Amino acid sequence: MMIKWIALGAYYLTLLAQVFATIFALKIFFKSKAYRLASGALALGFGLMIGRRITPLLHFYLDGYYNLLDAALAFSISVLLFLGLMQIQKIILELEEKNFLLDHISKTDSLTQALSRLETFHQAELEIERSLRNGEPVAFLMLDIDHFKNINDEYGHPLGDIVLTNLVKHCQKELRVIDIFGRVGGEEFFVVLPGDDIGSAFEVAERLRKRVLSTPSALVGGKEIFISISIGAASFSPKMDGETKSSLVLRTFYAKADQAMYMAKSKGRNRTEIWTQ
Repeated sequence: MMIKWIALGAYYLTLLAQVFATIFALKIFFKSKAYRLASGALALGFGLMIGRRITPLLHFYLDGYYNLLDAALAFSISVLLFLGLMQIQKIILELEEKNFLLDHISKTDSLTQALSRLETFHQAELEIERSLRNGEPVAFLMLDIDHFKNINDEYGHPLGDIVLTNLVKHCQKELRVIDIFGRVGGEEFFVVLPGDDIGSAFEVAERLRKRVLSTPSALVGGKEIFISISIGAASFSPKMDGETKSSLVLRTFYAKADQAMYMAKSKGRNRTEIWTQ
């Protein structure tokens, strides 16, 4: 008689372990994003196995049949699966966190927290594709710090890093949420302005230039350090330019904004120039 009740207890504990395993797998499913298919398959599999755990209980109550060895094995297997599932959850959540960090690192410049060069170009192409679909213009600005080498030479590279970081903060205060702002070189930054023609792009560039010029970019021994920037502007209009390939548009207008920026430097720096043929 004692063996009978031990078997019954093992069957119930097995069922309980299976239910907990299913709930645990569902929690992993709702927490995980990248591994949702795998965790969903686990949850479904454990859920279906509950039926297998109910069958011995039905046999026990309907015809008095039980198998102590089967009950012990089922209980051991269910507990081991549950413990393994706990480790799987730990692994999946750690992978999710690492994937998030890697994704953030790949998309963000580690020093300034502006967009990285690759992410800047990726988002720029998306905006150009949107421009090609809706027929609206998109403008581009190339921005470079004037005499940045002198800052590094006089105050050191750590202060130069502070200047770059604060420049990004100053510029982001003047830009919209939809605007793209990324670091594409040592002290060069590329800006994409969706929906802006060359006139509004020039206004944005001047706001950026004046804010940077009037706001301290660093502080050394109580002395405020000010910088100036030179900006080149160019604007693409799908109705006028005729190009239909986003990657070619990006290369072309990146070069145009860059040429306009060097034109601004050749004319004395601390100014905005519009690209012209």
